[in-house]
Formats: sequence, C-alpha cells, structure tokens
Amino acid sequence: MNFFGTAGPKNKPVIKTVTVSVPVKRIVKPAAAPSRPSPLPKRPSQQSTTRDRLSAPKEPKDRVRRVVKRKASTPTQVFSDDDDDSGLESSASSVDARKRIKSRATSEDPNRKLEDSRLRKDEGRFDYVSGASLVAGDLAKSYKPVFPGSTPTAVKLQYPGLCIPEKFTLVKNGVQQDYQPLDDIRETIKFICQNYFPENLAQKHLDDEHGFERRLLRAASKGSKEDYVSTIQDFNTMLVKAKRDGTISNELSTKHSLTLEWIQRILDQIYTRTVSPQVDSLKAYQNGTDNVYGELLPPLVSEMLNMAELKSDHVFVDLGSGVGNVCLQAALETGCESWGCEVMDNPCKLADLQAKEFPARARMWGLSVGKVHLLKGDFLANQKIGEVLKRADVVLVNNQAFSPDLNSKIMDRFLDLKDGCRIISLKPFKQEGYEISDRNQHDPRHLLVDERKLPFYSKCVSWTDAPGEYHIVRKSPERLKQFIEQMQGAPRPRRS
Repeated sequence: MNFFGTAGPKNKPVIKTVTVSVPVKRIVKPAAAPSRPSPLPKRPSQQSTTRDRLSAPKEPKDRVRRVVKRKASTPTQVFSDDDDDSGLESSASSVDARKRIKSRATSEDPNRKLEDSRLRKDEGRFDYVSGASLVAGDLAKSYKPVFPGSTPTAVKLQYPGLCIPEKFTLVKNGVQQDYQPLDDIRETIKFICQNYFPENLAQKHLDDEHGFERRLLRAASKGSKEDYVSTIQDFNTMLVKAKRDGTISNELSTKHSLTLEWIQRILDQIYTRTVSPQVDSLKAYQNGTDNVYGELLPPLVSEMLNMAELKSDHVFVDLGSGVGNVCLQAALETGCESWGCEVMDNPCKLADLQAKEFPARARMWGLSVGKVHLLKGDFLANQKIGEVLKRADVVLVNNQAFSPDLNSKIMDRFLDLKDGCRIISLKPFKQEGYEISDRNQHDPRHLLVDERKLPFYSKCVSWTDAPGEYHIVRKSPERLKQFIEQMQGAPRPRRS
C-alpha cells in the first residue's frame, strides 16, 4: 500500500491551562463525582431512534467492548424528623463545597462556543425521557411518597435552555442504587447554579444557609412538602428571569469549556434514563473472545481527549463504541464531530436510546454540542466508517481484550488515516524497541510515531478498580521516509 499518499497534518492544537483562584467562605473538599446508576426496572418504550444503521458485507466472528452495574447517579438522600438542621449534615457535606467549584476544566479551545444558538429563541417542543417516567407504571410499586401522609407530588423543573420544564415525581425507595428523583433534582439545581451565573449570583444561589440546595435538604429533612415545592418554584422563577434578561446567555458566552463534573452530570442524566433500565443486557457476551464489553469512565475519557488535543473542529472516531458513552462525551466536552461503530446487538440498542436523548438533554442545558453518529456493524468492513476514518483527527480503540489478529487487522485499517491523526489505545500497536530494518520496512507499524505511554489511576475503567496505562501515537511517514532515504543513499556492498 502507498504510505505517503495522504495529506499532511494540520497545525498542532495548543492547550492553554488557566488557573483561577476563587475566595470562599469555607473550604471543604467536594464529594467525588458519582458514577452512573445500576439497572432500574424496564422503563416505558421509546420511539424509534435516528441512529444510522449501515449493513456490513460480513459480520465478524469476534469483536470487543466495554461493564458492570453502575452506582446511583447521585448520593442517597438522608432524611430526619428533627426540627433543626443537624440531621442534614451527612447529606449536606456536598453543600459546603457549593461555592463556585473550580474543578479541572477541559482543554481550552477558543473556537468552542458553549451557548446553544437556540438559547435565545424558543423552537417548540421536543422529545426526551423525563424523571417522572422512571418511577411511573410498574416501577411505581417500588417507590413511596417522600412526604408522609400525602400522595406522590409532581413538580416541574426549569432548565437553562428554552424548553418545557422537566417533570419529576417526589417519591423514594430504599435501594440506594435505584433512581432517586430528589437527588436528581438537587444535583441539577446545584450544577445550574454553579455554571450559569456570574460569581456574585452563584454565591447567592449556593449559599450555605439560604441557597436553593440547602433549602431543599432542609424541607426534605423536616418533611415539609410545601417548603420543598416552594423552593423549586422560587428556583424556576429565578431561572426564567435569568434566561429572559440575558444573564444565562451572557455567562455562557464567556466560557469555552466545561468542567468534568458538569460533563458527568449531563451524561449521568442520559445514562440513567436510557441505559440503566436495561444495563443487565450488556452482560450477554462471551468471555475469551473479541466480543467483550467494558466501559472507559468519564474521568479517563476526559484525560485521553485532552492528551490527544481533540478540538471542536476535529473528527473523533471510536472503533467499538459500545453504548456510545465516549462518543457522547467527546461531542459534549469538545463540540467535535463524533462517530462510533459497534457490532454487538445489545449495546447498539442502548446506544440508539442514548443517541436520541443526547441532543435533547444538551438543548435542555442550553449547550451547543457536536453531531453524534453511531453506526451498527463491523468497523473493519463498514464502508461509512472507512470513509470517516480518512478525515479523523483522533481515533480511540479500546483494545484491552482484542486478539493479536484483530489488532493486526486494525493496524491495516490505520493505513487510511491522514497524516497527523492521533490514535488512543489501551494496548500498544507497536511494541517498545521495534525498529525499522530493511526486512520489515513495509510493516505499517512504522507509521506510528511519538508514542506516549500514560498511566491511569484506580476506578477509571469498569472491568477493574486497578490502575493501568494507555497509549497515544501519531500517524506520520516521516521516520519511514528518513530510513528509506538513508538506505537509498548508502553505498551498495561490493560483490566479491
């Protein structure tokens, strides 16, 4: 194959890190961002998705991807019958860190615009999965009203985007890993207050005594339905006013990146409403083959995307995309065009649901995101993904469980990548110390340069809590060209 027929690399993007010091009244270490929830009972059926489905010439015998039940998306609410606030302390530790949390932001991309253009105008209704639907129908049997002596109360919560408010039912159950509406409401309000207001207003809305989250915790602890509903109504009134007077739009216009916690909150909402009710279906795979499922968790994905310098004008491809988690995160975190391809049926079905919920959730949060395309099929044979690979700037391959034969076939696929494309993998495609020689100069692995072996820490992947490593390489013919030029310029040995 021709190693040198592709276009040269684009100018290397620049990552700019900005450190901001913010004074706070009290410094308390914020609770770690929670992982996504474990399975819930089956939720109401969805409408057909708009996922791209392309037939492949041949389905493979084997292939991998991402698993385990996830924990609840938000901490379990603790209730108390005490009249004072002492019963709130165990639940409210996260409230103490409300003061405009400045967590690690994603790489700065001045071309990235966070504000959804539709934030300034209402374009009507659209479909999404409400929190109320997760506790309705047969699911309602496992829940009971939060406030004693009352029937389940429905409330509506406004979001920063111009859209209809989301409906929630104020119920709870005793299973910590199940969906808890009050946690969802509280976490959503917290992140809206943290990220959509200038500093002075954010401090006010997150105040330890009179902020919205503290008021919700206090009302739940005291069993006061009236105070709880009143707090949500006050929040809604405040948010609607902030949307109308331009406060929300003006604040978003100053931002070019999202914090990891903000990203996780949105992804958790999507996962909870689409994947969690059927997460047990992801266990249907055969160990010892290339068809194994496992998930890269958001903190690791964020680090990978940053290290690969993925930007808003780039194209991202995930080969073996599972339920689409990484593709959604790439499109949300960077605003890039995001593609995935998965062969296993059950992950594809859940990816369909996530692909439909993702743009709706982004619109509710008032955020501009990249377009997501999730394809079903063998990524070695799928013609559409082959065409996209020619434009790709960053390619991810979770090849943790891939066989050597499959890795070799993927390496052949990389011949179509443009020069400068970066490849992220769990296992290296080229072993350390493998050098070019006259006998192996046609090996495509010599097109992989600038390899970096990077560590990741515990609890970054679904299949183990142990730390590990990942690899980033860049496709470039430069080293191979230099070798060939040296070989051509070297004197030929004389015949005896």
